[in-house]
Amino acid sequence: MSTKKIETAVPNSVDQIRDILFGEQISLIEKRFASLEKSLSSAIEKLADKVDKTNKEIKEQISQSNKELSANNLQLEQQQTQALNKLESTINAKIIETESDLVNQLQMEVQKLDNKASHRKDLAQLLKDMATKLED
Repeated sequence: MSTKKIETAVPNSVDQIRDILFGEQISLIEKRFASLEKSLSSAIEKLADKVDKTNKEIKEQISQSNKELSANNLQLEQQQTQALNKLESTINAKIIETESDLVNQLQMEVQKLDNKASHRKDLAQLLKDMATKLED
């Protein structure tokens, strides 16, 4: 049992000697480590809060941008629809105008042909009359 007492007494006395020699410095180092740990924890916490805040702001900006893009897309779609409708109306009006011009030209040509045909009939009648008179 006496050897156990010596073995336990030796580590205790080494610890005591270490405390006597370095006690104050170890205490200062432990305080400094505690202060650094506290400062580091505080900085990490602030940084995490700042990252969360920035993340929320970015999400809000993305959401706002998406809303603006949707509104712009809708506006562009409406403008394109109006432009297409206007173009369709213009094309339809041009088609109707062209069709009307063609019909008028056809009618004029038909009328000219009718006039020529009636002149031919008159000429034929005149020639028949002359032939009849010549026979007499």
